Amino acid sequence: MKLKHSFAIAGLGALALALTGCVVTSVYPFHFEKDLVFEPALLGDWVKDAAATDHWKFEREGPDAYRLTYTDSQKSSVAQARLFKLRDQTFLDLYASEPKDEGLFPTIPSHLLLRVVQTGPTLAMAALNDKWLRQLVEKNPKALRHLFVQEGTDKRLVLTADTAELQRFVVKHLKTEAAWETSEELQRATAMPPSR
Repeated sequence: MKLKHSFAIAGLGALALALTGCVVTSVYPFHFEKDLVFEPALLGDWVKDAAATDHWKFEREGPDAYRLTYTDSQKSSVAQARLFKLRDQTFLDLYASEPKDEGLFPTIPSHLLLRVVQTGPTLAMAALNDKWLRQLVEKNPKALRHLFVQEGTDKRLVLTADTAELQRFVVKHLKTEAAWETSEELQRATAMPPSR
């Protein structure tokens, strides 16, 4: 299952183009309000490389949130991003903030966790490793509440643990190298906008 496909299911569209692998989604957010932080260095436009047609644009949205607009050569997708800290580590919780018309079949909003390795001079982020997590919960189903959702011939891993349980799990595996994908770096496309 490609990350782009998973993001679309999660309502986050083409944002996945900047990362690799499969994606782990959660029904609950990965943060509490008390964990939120705001980092002005995240604001602005980011690209994978100078020739890239895909852009990540972070804009301030309220006192402690970002509006993330991902644009490629064909379309754009919008998500809300909340930056937060756990044990002095920084993370982004992403979820679709402008869902498409759901019609007769409404979708359940889901959250995606990215570990923010650095915000300058490049933006480096890593997702939870889907393959590692699948193997963990298949061996020990009680390691973290979850379910598998059938998607064609694939099964998507969806975390059903509440925020407190999610945070305990993330903290437990901060130093588990296999738990995190290799970080991907984005370069700043334009000068950072002034903080509002």
